[in-house]
Amino acid sequence: MDRREQIDEFESMFRRSEREPFVFADLPIRSVAVVTGDESNESVQAALKRFLPRIGDVVDWRAIGSDDYSSVAELLERIGSDPVDLLVTRRHLQEEFLSPQHSLGVYLDELTQRTLVPVLVLPGTAGTPVPLPTEPCRRVMVVADHISGDHRLINYGVRMCSEGGSVWLCHIEDDDVFRRYVSAIERIPEIATEPAEELLSSQLLKEAGDFIESCFQTLKETGPDVVLESEVGMGHHLTEYRRLIDEHTIGLLVANTKDDGQMAMHGMAYSLSVELTDVPMLLL
Repeated sequence: MDRREQIDEFESMFRRSEREPFVFADLPIRSVAVVTGDESNESVQAALKRFLPRIGDVVDWRAIGSDDYSSVAELLERIGSDPVDLLVTRRHLQEEFLSPQHSLGVYLDELTQRTLVPVLVLPGTAGTPVPLPTEPCRRVMVVADHISGDHRLINYGVRMCSEGGSVWLCHIEDDDVFRRYVSAIERIPEIATEPAEELLSSQLLKEAGDFIESCFQTLKETGPDVVLESEVGMGHHLTEYRRLIDEHTIGLLVANTKDDGQMAMHGMAYSLSVELTDVPMLLL
C-alpha cells in the first residue's frame, strides 16, 4: 500500500456518519422551584423574571427555603414528589461556614446528577450571593464536548435567550486530548503522521461546524427571533470558554452535566461550574 492509499484509508475512518437532523422544540417551562438557603425567595423570583423574560409568564412558582429540608435526601424527595420544569439554586447550599473552594457543594452536585430537571445556577454562592444582572439576558452560550446531535442542549439555550438576543453555539476540541491521539499515530509506522494530523483535526472541527450549520438552518425557519453565532476551534476548554464569555459579554452559559459512562458530573461541565462562579449557568 502506497502513502496515498494509507492516507485515504485513515481518512475514511473519520468520515462523517449520517446524523439525525436537528429538530427545534420550544421546551415548556411552566413551573419553577427556587431552592435557597436563607436568601429571600421573592427577590430571586423577581430578579429571574427580569433576567429571563421568556420565563416571565410562569404561573407556578415554588419556594423551597432552608426550613423545608435538612438533607439531600429530603430535598430530592420534595422535588421528586412535585416535579417542576426548572430548578433555580446556588452553589454551597447549607454550607455557608465551610466555604469549599473547589466544589459545587453536595446539594447542587446531587441535584444535577439525580434529577432530570434543568438546574439554573445563580452566580456566587449561598453564603456570598451575586445578584443577577438587572437587564434581560441577551447573550447565551451553549457549550459541549460533542455538540453534534445534542438537540436538547441547543433547544434550552435558545429557550433562555431574550427575543432579538444572540445565541452562540460553541465547540472546543481539547488540544491535550488531540495531542495524545497524534502521539499515538506517530508510533504507527503505517500511517504518515503529518497528513494524518491535519486530516484528523479538520474532520473533528468539520463535524461540529456542519452540525451547527444545520442547526442554524432549522432555527432560522422554525425557531424564535434570535441571532445565531458559532465558535468552533481547538484549545484548553476552560481558557477558551473564559475568553469567549468575556469577548462576547455572555450572560448565560448552558452545558451538559450528565455522562452516560459515569455517575459523577461530566468533567468539563464540572470545571466550568466550579471556576466560573460569576456567570449564571444552566446545567442539564
